[in-house]
Amino acid sequence: MEIGVLDGENARKMVEVAIKNAPVKDVEYYGFDFFDGSSFNQVRQKLGKVGCKFKLFKGDTVDTLPRAAKGLPKMDLIFIDGGKSYAEAKSDWEWSKTLMHDGTAIFIHNCYFPGVKRVVDEIPRDEFEVEILRPTDDSDTAMVKKRRH
Repeated sequence: MEIGVLDGENARKMVEVAIKNAPVKDVEYYGFDFFDGSSFNQVRQKLGKVGCKFKLFKGDTVDTLPRAAKGLPKMDLIFIDGGKSYAEAKSDWEWSKTLMHDGTAIFIHNCYFPGVKRVVDEIPRDEFEVEILRPTDDSDTAMVKKRRH
């Protein structure tokens, strides 16, 4: 699942990696974005070429994610790169964590933005492992996993 799909390039790459580890028929992608302009069709075309099952949700995730989350399966990987305000990032995190199973990894991109950083700082460390990744060619990203008890 990805929050903040933009042009679908990251979506395509995520799916291509997934199909190296699982049959394409078993790979599902869920994308949330405003999908302004032609981006919705652009993303549909990119994912269609890869051949996985996918569903795109158009609109503000503060509205679309709570409605959709109730009917979505548990996710193996969630990439959050949506709104940068505290309220948006908090909503994306709260709804994403409801879709976690014990092996899920959630990546929260751009965690140096004040609103996003505050959300990451508030994640309870007794429930979740949080590691800040600092790739040289991208911005800081938090990796969050459930703690094993």
